[in-house]
Amino acid sequence: MTKVYVVHGYTASSDKHWFPWLEKALEEIGVDCLLLDMPDSANPHCDKWLTHLENQVQVDENTIVVGHSLGCIALLNFLAKNYAQPLAAIFVSGFYQPISTLPELAAFSNLYAILPPCMPFKSYVIASLDDSIVPHTYSDELAKHLKADYIRLPTGGHFLDREGVTEFPLILDIITKLCKDGK
Repeated sequence: MTKVYVVHGYTASSDKHWFPWLEKALEEIGVDCLLLDMPDSANPHCDKWLTHLENQVQVDENTIVVGHSLGCIALLNFLAKNYAQPLAAIFVSGFYQPISTLPELAAFSNLYAILPPCMPFKSYVIASLDDSIVPHTYSDELAKHLKADYIRLPTGGHFLDREGVTEFPLILDIITKLCKDGK
């Protein structure tokens, strides 16, 4: 049975943005979804986030991981360190390099910088051209590095509730297709 883990980003929590909507939509189609609350998201430490993921996430061939913003690089670090191979990974407004406007998050970029250029599982990167927090050029680089399917949307900002994004049907569609195809 497919299980989905969702990891939020910097200053967020599991009850923000589109996360609760996704959890409910997945449960309605019989897919287990666990929204993780990462420790001290207003002052994140990569070692604490990695430990939390190691204690909460069980990865197998039926697992799909979804990260948003800082949650993407946290998941990448977790997957690389543990040689974990989920069914797929979906990275929303993701990055893996330091972002000059967010120097407080640079340590996440340096933790497991040994990410292989192509992770051995299906990956998707979703970004918006009008993202003012993680400029799409960082997601462009992540998609190239992972050889991911890249979905670049003209609008959507950073996909936050304060920007009006409280539902994200695109992610539900990707997960539904993955569950049907097993790919």
